[in-house]
Amino acid sequence: MRTEVWKFFEEIGLRPERDLPYPVLYHYTSMSGALKILGSQKFWATAHDCTNDRGELVSADATVLEIAQSFRHTASGLTARALDAFLRDYDAEAIARIRTAYLSCFSIARDDEGQWRRYGDEGKGVCLGLRVINEPGPQSRKVFSRLFEVTYSEDSLRKWFTDTFVKVCATLAAYPPSDQNTRSALATLRGLAALASITTKTSDWKSEKEVRHVTMDRLEPGVKPDVRMSADNKEIRYLPVSLRANGKLIALDEIIIGAKQDFGEARKQFENLLASKGYLPGSIEYPRFVVSSVSN
Repeated sequence: MRTEVWKFFEEIGLRPERDLPYPVLYHYTSMSGALKILGSQKFWATAHDCTNDRGELVSADATVLEIAQSFRHTASGLTARALDAFLRDYDAEAIARIRTAYLSCFSIARDDEGQWRRYGDEGKGVCLGLRVINEPGPQSRKVFSRLFEVTYSEDSLRKWFTDTFVKVCATLAAYPPSDQNTRSALATLRGLAALASITTKTSDWKSEKEVRHVTMDRLEPGVKPDVRMSADNKEIRYLPVSLRANGKLIALDEIIIGAKQDFGEARKQFENLLASKGYLPGSIEYPRFVVSSVSN
Protein backbone atom coordinates (compact mmCIF):
# COMPACT_ATOMS: atom_id res chain seq x y z
CA MET A 1 0.00 0.00 0.00
CA ARG A 2 2.76 2.43 0.85
CA THR A 3 4.24 2.18 -2.63
CA GLU A 4 1.25 1.00 -4.67
CA VAL A 5 -1.57 3.29 -3.58
CA TRP A 6 -0.99 5.65 -6.48
CA LYS A 7 -1.38 2.78 -8.96
CA PHE A 8 -4.82 2.05 -7.52
CA PHE A 9 -5.87 5.70 -7.74
CA GLU A 10 -4.62 6.07 -11.30
CA GLU A 11 -7.50 3.82 -12.32
CA ILE A 12 -10.25 5.35 -10.23
CA GLY A 13 -11.76 8.71 -9.53
CA LEU A 14 -13.47 11.00 -11.98
CA ARG A 15 -11.73 11.64 -15.26
CA PRO A 16 -13.04 14.97 -16.55
CA GLU A 17 -12.47 13.98 -20.16
CA ARG A 18 -14.99 11.16 -19.88
CA ASP A 19 -16.74 10.88 -16.52
CA LEU A 20 -17.58 14.16 -14.81
CA PRO A 21 -21.26 15.03 -15.36
CA TYR A 22 -20.85 18.70 -14.41
CA PRO A 23 -19.84 21.17 -17.14
CA VAL A 24 -18.76 23.80 -14.59
CA LEU A 25 -17.27 23.65 -11.10
CA TYR A 26 -17.11 26.60 -8.70
CA HIS A 27 -14.38 27.86 -6.41
CA TYR A 28 -15.14 30.53 -3.80
CA THR A 29 -12.29 32.67 -2.57
CA SER A 30 -11.25 36.20 -1.63
CA MET A 31 -10.52 38.82 -4.26
CA SER A 32 -6.79 38.55 -3.57
CA GLY A 33 -7.03 34.76 -3.69
CA ALA A 34 -8.70 34.82 -7.11
CA LEU A 35 -6.08 37.22 -8.48
CA LYS A 36 -3.30 34.94 -7.20
CA ILE A 37 -4.90 31.87 -8.76
CA LEU A 38 -5.26 33.48 -12.17
CA GLY A 39 -1.88 35.17 -11.93
CA SER A 40 -0.05 31.94 -11.13
CA GLN A 41 -2.46 29.69 -13.08
CA LYS A 42 -2.37 27.33 -10.12
CA PHE A 43 -4.60 26.37 -7.23
CA TRP A 44 -3.30 25.72 -3.73
CA ALA A 45 -3.91 22.11 -2.72
CA THR A 46 -3.90 21.97 1.09
CA ALA A 47 -2.64 18.96 3.04
CA HIS A 48 -5.61 17.03 4.43
CA ASP A 49 -4.42 17.43 8.01
CA CYS A 50 -4.24 21.21 7.60
CA THR A 51 -7.85 21.72 6.46
CA ASN A 52 -10.76 23.07 8.48
CA ASP A 53 -12.29 19.57 8.84
CA ARG A 54 -10.70 17.58 11.68
CA GLY A 55 -12.44 14.48 10.35
CA GLU A 56 -10.75 14.69 6.95
CA LEU A 57 -9.87 11.21 5.62
CA VAL A 58 -11.06 9.46 8.79
CA SER A 59 -14.85 9.93 8.63
CA ALA A 60 -15.33 6.60 6.89
CA ASP A 61 -13.14 4.51 9.20
CA ALA A 62 -15.82 3.16 11.51
CA THR A 63 -18.10 2.11 8.65
CA VAL A 64 -15.26 0.52 6.68
CA LEU A 65 -14.11 -1.54 9.68
CA GLU A 66 -17.64 -2.63 10.58
CA ILE A 67 -18.32 -3.91 7.06
CA ALA A 68 -14.95 -5.64 6.78
CA GLN A 69 -15.51 -7.38 10.12
CA SER A 70 -18.94 -8.58 9.01
CA PHE A 71 -17.46 -10.15 5.87
CA ARG A 72 -14.72 -11.85 7.88
CA HIS A 73 -17.28 -13.88 9.82
CA THR A 74 -18.10 -15.99 6.77
CA ALA A 75 -14.87 -15.65 4.76
CA SER A 76 -12.46 -18.49 4.06
CA GLY A 77 -9.32 -19.16 2.06
CA LEU A 78 -7.69 -16.16 0.37
CA THR A 79 -10.49 -13.81 1.39
CA ALA A 80 -10.05 -14.69 5.06
CA ARG A 81 -6.28 -14.21 4.94
CA ALA A 82 -6.56 -10.83 3.24
CA LEU A 83 -9.28 -9.63 5.62
CA ASP A 84 -7.28 -10.75 8.66
CA ALA A 85 -4.32 -8.65 7.57
CA PHE A 86 -6.57 -5.75 6.56
CA LEU A 87 -8.28 -5.62 9.95
CA ARG A 88 -5.14 -6.26 11.98
CA ASP A 89 -3.14 -3.44 10.38
CA TYR A 90 -5.89 -0.95 9.60
CA ASP A 91 -4.85 1.64 12.17
CA ALA A 92 -1.28 1.68 10.92
CA GLU A 93 -2.03 1.40 7.18
CA ALA A 94 -5.07 3.68 6.77
CA ILE A 95 -4.51 6.25 4.05
CA ALA A 96 -4.57 9.19 6.48
CA ARG A 97 -1.58 7.72 8.33
CA ILE A 98 0.66 6.73 5.43
CA ARG A 99 -0.01 9.39 2.80
CA THR A 100 -0.77 13.09 2.62
CA ALA A 101 -3.66 13.98 0.34
CA TYR A 102 -3.44 17.53 -0.96
CA LEU A 103 -6.90 18.93 -1.64
CA SER A 104 -8.19 21.67 -3.93
CA CYS A 105 -11.89 22.02 -3.24
CA PHE A 106 -14.58 22.90 -5.77
CA SER A 107 -18.36 22.82 -5.69
CA ILE A 108 -21.25 22.14 -8.02
CA ALA A 109 -23.20 24.89 -6.21
CA ARG A 110 -23.27 28.18 -8.12
CA ASP A 111 -23.62 31.50 -6.30
CA ASP A 112 -24.31 29.79 -2.99
CA GLU A 113 -25.01 31.94 0.07
CA GLY A 114 -23.31 29.64 2.57
CA GLN A 115 -20.13 29.38 0.56
CA TRP A 116 -19.99 33.11 -0.03
CA ARG A 117 -20.16 33.51 3.72
CA ARG A 118 -17.59 30.84 4.53
CA TYR A 119 -15.08 31.11 1.69
CA GLY A 120 -15.99 34.18 -0.39
CA ASP A 121 -15.03 36.85 2.12
CA GLU A 122 -18.68 37.26 3.16
CA GLY A 123 -19.67 38.58 -0.27
CA LYS A 124 -16.58 40.72 -0.82
CA GLY A 125 -14.79 37.92 -2.67
CA VAL A 126 -15.12 36.04 -5.94
CA CYS A 127 -16.58 32.79 -7.25
CA LEU A 128 -14.62 31.36 -10.17
CA GLY A 129 -16.69 29.21 -12.52
CA LEU A 130 -14.32 26.67 -14.11
CA ARG A 131 -15.11 24.85 -17.31
CA VAL A 132 -14.64 21.08 -17.23
CA ILE A 133 -12.77 20.45 -20.46
CA ASN A 134 -12.78 17.23 -22.48
CA GLU A 135 -9.03 16.61 -22.21
CA PRO A 136 -6.55 14.67 -20.04
CA GLY A 137 -5.03 16.46 -17.08
CA PRO A 138 -1.34 17.06 -16.31
CA GLN A 139 0.99 14.09 -16.03
CA SER A 140 3.88 13.90 -13.57
CA ARG A 141 6.40 11.31 -12.43
CA LYS A 142 6.32 12.74 -8.90
CA VAL A 143 2.60 13.16 -8.17
CA PHE A 144 -0.76 12.10 -9.54
CA SER A 145 -4.14 13.78 -9.34
CA ARG A 146 -7.77 12.79 -9.69
CA LEU A 147 -11.15 14.41 -9.18
CA PHE A 148 -13.51 12.82 -6.66
CA GLU A 149 -17.10 13.69 -5.90
CA VAL A 150 -17.68 13.73 -2.15
CA THR A 151 -20.43 11.74 -0.43
CA TYR A 152 -21.98 12.97 2.80
CA SER A 153 -24.34 10.06 3.43
CA GLU A 154 -23.33 7.13 5.62
CA ASP A 155 -26.10 5.07 4.00
CA SER A 156 -24.62 5.73 0.55
CA LEU A 157 -21.13 4.87 1.77
CA ARG A 158 -22.35 1.70 3.43
CA LYS A 159 -24.20 0.51 0.31
CA TRP A 160 -21.28 1.24 -2.03
CA PHE A 161 -18.68 -0.36 0.22
CA THR A 162 -20.83 -3.43 0.89
CA ASP A 163 -21.68 -3.93 -2.79
CA THR A 164 -18.02 -3.53 -3.75
CA PHE A 165 -16.86 -5.95 -1.05
CA VAL A 166 -19.33 -8.54 -2.31
CA LYS A 167 -17.79 -8.34 -5.80
CA VAL A 168 -14.19 -8.32 -4.56
CA CYS A 169 -14.66 -11.24 -2.18
CA ALA A 170 -16.43 -13.28 -4.86
CA THR A 171 -13.44 -12.72 -7.15
CA LEU A 172 -10.91 -13.62 -4.45
CA ALA A 173 -12.69 -16.88 -3.70
CA ALA A 174 -11.53 -18.21 -7.09
CA TYR A 175 -7.82 -17.99 -6.21
CA PRO A 176 -5.64 -20.04 -3.85
CA PRO A 177 -4.38 -18.36 -0.64
CA SER A 178 -0.74 -17.99 -1.69
CA ASP A 179 1.45 -15.25 -0.26
CA GLN A 180 1.49 -13.35 -3.56
CA ASN A 181 -2.28 -13.56 -3.95
CA THR A 182 -2.72 -12.40 -0.36
CA ARG A 183 -0.53 -9.35 -0.98
CA SER A 184 -2.48 -8.45 -4.11
CA ALA A 185 -5.83 -8.96 -2.40
CA LEU A 186 -4.73 -6.88 0.58
CA ALA A 187 -3.62 -4.04 -1.70
CA THR A 188 -7.06 -4.04 -3.33
CA LEU A 189 -8.89 -3.94 0.01
CA ARG A 190 -6.68 -1.12 1.27
CA GLY A 191 -7.20 0.77 -1.97
CA LEU A 192 -10.97 0.53 -1.58
CA ALA A 193 -10.72 1.72 2.02
CA ALA A 194 -8.55 4.64 0.90
CA LEU A 195 -11.13 5.57 -1.74
CA ALA A 196 -13.86 5.56 0.90
CA SER A 197 -11.73 7.75 3.16
CA ILE A 198 -10.92 10.31 0.48
CA THR A 199 -14.48 10.64 -0.79
CA THR A 200 -16.39 10.72 2.50
CA LYS A 201 -17.25 13.66 4.72
CA THR A 202 -19.87 13.89 7.44
CA SER A 203 -23.32 15.31 6.75
CA ASP A 204 -22.30 18.53 8.53
CA TRP A 205 -20.55 19.52 5.29
CA LYS A 206 -23.19 18.43 2.77
CA SER A 207 -24.21 21.98 1.81
CA GLU A 208 -20.81 22.40 0.16
CA LYS A 209 -21.60 19.86 -2.60
CA GLU A 210 -17.90 19.27 -3.07
CA VAL A 211 -15.92 17.84 -5.95
CA ARG A 212 -12.31 17.64 -4.84
CA HIS A 213 -9.10 17.59 -6.81
CA VAL A 214 -6.80 15.23 -4.90
CA THR A 215 -3.03 15.23 -5.43
CA MET A 216 -0.81 12.57 -3.86
CA ASP A 217 2.79 11.40 -4.12
CA ARG A 218 3.61 8.49 -6.36
CA LEU A 219 6.52 7.43 -4.15
CA GLU A 220 7.84 8.07 -0.67
CA PRO A 221 9.15 10.37 0.70
CA GLY A 222 7.47 12.42 -2.01
CA VAL A 223 7.49 16.07 -2.95
CA LYS A 224 8.25 18.74 -0.40
CA PRO A 225 5.22 21.01 0.10
CA ASP A 226 5.30 24.77 0.43
CA VAL A 227 4.36 26.24 3.81
CA ARG A 228 2.34 29.29 4.77
CA MET A 229 1.03 30.57 8.07
CA SER A 230 -2.69 30.84 8.75
CA ALA A 231 -4.39 33.87 10.26
CA ASP A 232 -4.17 32.18 13.67
CA ASN A 233 -0.43 31.48 13.16
CA LYS A 234 -0.71 27.77 12.32
CA GLU A 235 1.51 26.12 9.74
CA ILE A 236 -0.33 25.06 6.59
CA ARG A 237 1.35 22.79 4.04
CA TYR A 238 0.24 22.99 0.42
CA LEU A 239 1.19 22.26 -3.17
CA PRO A 240 0.58 24.64 -6.10
CA VAL A 241 -1.21 22.48 -8.69
CA SER A 242 -2.29 22.95 -12.30
CA LEU A 243 -5.61 21.67 -13.59
CA ARG A 244 -4.66 21.63 -17.28
CA ALA A 245 -1.69 20.11 -19.06
CA ASN A 246 1.03 21.72 -21.16
CA GLY A 247 0.69 25.19 -19.70
CA LYS A 248 -2.85 25.73 -20.97
CA LEU A 249 -4.77 28.55 -19.32
CA ILE A 250 -7.38 27.89 -16.66
CA ALA A 251 -10.65 27.66 -18.58
CA LEU A 252 -13.20 30.03 -17.08
CA ASP A 253 -16.92 29.93 -17.73
CA GLU A 254 -17.62 32.97 -15.58
CA ILE A 255 -16.28 35.13 -12.81
CA ILE A 256 -18.98 35.92 -10.27
CA ILE A 257 -18.04 39.04 -8.36
CA GLY A 258 -19.33 39.33 -4.82
CA ALA A 259 -22.20 41.75 -4.28
CA LYS A 260 -20.36 43.61 -1.53
CA GLN A 261 -17.67 45.10 -3.75
CA ASP A 262 -17.43 47.51 -6.68
CA PHE A 263 -18.32 45.40 -9.72
CA GLY A 264 -16.79 47.77 -12.26
CA GLU A 265 -13.49 48.09 -10.44
CA ALA A 266 -13.22 44.34 -9.80
CA ARG A 267 -14.02 43.56 -13.42
CA LYS A 268 -11.33 45.97 -14.61
CA GLN A 269 -8.72 44.26 -12.40
CA PHE A 270 -9.61 40.88 -13.81
CA GLU A 271 -9.71 42.08 -17.41
CA ASN A 272 -6.23 43.58 -17.07
CA LEU A 273 -4.86 40.44 -15.42
CA LEU A 274 -6.43 38.11 -17.97
CA ALA A 275 -5.01 40.18 -20.83
CA SER A 276 -1.53 40.01 -19.27
CA LYS A 277 -1.78 36.20 -19.08
CA GLY A 278 -2.81 35.82 -22.71
CA TYR A 279 -6.55 35.26 -22.35
CA LEU A 280 -8.42 36.17 -25.54
CA PRO A 281 -12.04 37.38 -25.49
CA GLY A 282 -14.25 34.85 -27.24
CA SER A 283 -11.97 31.90 -26.47
CA ILE A 284 -13.03 28.89 -24.42
CA GLU A 285 -10.89 30.18 -21.54
CA TYR A 286 -12.36 33.70 -21.38
CA PRO A 287 -15.14 34.24 -18.80
CA ARG A 288 -18.36 36.16 -18.56
CA PHE A 289 -18.43 38.67 -15.71
CA VAL A 290 -21.52 38.70 -13.51
CA VAL A 291 -22.42 40.08 -10.11
CA SER A 292 -23.57 37.73 -7.38
CA SER A 293 -27.27 37.64 -6.58
CA VAL A 294 -26.46 36.99 -2.91
CA SER A 295 -26.56 40.32 -1.15
CA ASN A 296 -26.42 39.37 2.53
